[in-house]
Amino acid sequence: MERHIKVARAHRALSWLYLVIIALLVVLMVSQPDAIGPATVGPLILMSALFLAHHMTARGARQSRPWARRCSIVISVLLLPGFPIGTLIGVYLLCNTWRPWQADVAVPAAA
Repeated sequence: MERHIKVARAHRALSWLYLVIIALLVVLMVSQPDAIGPATVGPLILMSALFLAHHMTARGARQSRPWARRCSIVISVLLLPGFPIGTLIGVYLLCNTWRPWQADVAVPAAA
């Protein structure tokens, strides 16, 4: 499997994880309206930004875009201090983004 596809799948899985967390925060806010405040809105905004970063990086990585590779490197370096899971994910992403990706080669159609 191509390295950019592996990276795209990892970022897509992380974006789904953040989406689940966002849904749980929204459920918490709806079920307890008194709990709405900086303690819930701040994490909601942070999780939304992380979801968007992973989602856009996954889309770019699937298309083997150079900007997605650089973005993935930045994200993976930021994940490294999150021992142990963040470190494992960060190392996995770094291993698959360290060398430049090859552009997808179109297979010619049979005549």
